[in-house]
Amino acid sequence: MMLPIQDVTIASTRTNSTNNLWLYLSIEFLIAAAISGFLAVLNVIKSFLPKPPRDLTGNVVLIAGASSTLGESLVEEFIKSGCSVICVDKNIRSAKEITARLRSRCHMEGIGLEYRKSQPENAVGSIIAAYECDLLNRDAIREIVKKVEDKVNGIDILVTCTGQPNQDIFNTINTTLMSHYWTMLSFLPFMLRRDKAHIVGITPILSTEDAFMGSKAAIASLMESLSQELSNRNTHLTFLTISPTAEQGSTVQNKQQMAKDIVQAVSRDQCSISISWSSEVLYRISCVIYSAITRFTQWLHT
Repeated sequence: MMLPIQDVTIASTRTNSTNNLWLYLSIEFLIAAAISGFLAVLNVIKSFLPKPPRDLTGNVVLIAGASSTLGESLVEEFIKSGCSVICVDKNIRSAKEITARLRSRCHMEGIGLEYRKSQPENAVGSIIAAYECDLLNRDAIREIVKKVEDKVNGIDILVTCTGQPNQDIFNTINTTLMSHYWTMLSFLPFMLRRDKAHIVGITPILSTEDAFMGSKAAIASLMESLSQELSNRNTHLTFLTISPTAEQGSTVQNKQQMAKDIVQAVSRDQCSISISWSSEVLYRISCVIYSAITRFTQWLHT
């Protein structure tokens, strides 16, 4: 029996509509698959690129050995980055003079009880304080840890730059090694609770004395061992060891530049300081690519 021409036309139209629908769906699926694959490739590339410097505003920094020239430069650079700084040193008079100078210069406040807990999350402003502590006394360091935890609810960055060159073997081991050791181990359990934290160990100016070289190597090995041990726990704790050369520590300007490099390395989450112009250029190019990928992926998701 022959179908009427009208019925054949309707059936043909429905078939064409179905085919067109499947064609459109197939094209959309292929486009979505291509975009997903492209985004996956971009995310893989992005994972290998260094992140741009992060904002350190609001971080609390504790600097052990702040009365030295390098320590004072570090205090100033961290303050310029928006951090609040706690200066700890046995020479409390010198530490208070440093904090007083910077407080008046930067119009800062002192640390009050429970200050961080009462601050809103978006609060902007730095604070500075000084505490006396014998960094060779383990019990004294523990008292400082307790005081800091009570008053500022923990620190985000720990910098140890204690010790002096040209000392006898016993003083070198005590001031250069053991003060770093006890300070780091005392603050370490509390820093592991932070979402992101840094421990920076700075040895005194490079010397050729055997006692100093041994202590310097011991500090570097301690930092490396802690980094490897904690890497399996998925922590966000970064270790950075700095060993200034005699040339780098010869003038105040060199120490100020070193302080800038250290703060920059912390903001970049680096485990070492690269000072060659080629590494700096490559880093900046990588940051531009990273930012471009981030903005592009965010644009696609909007």
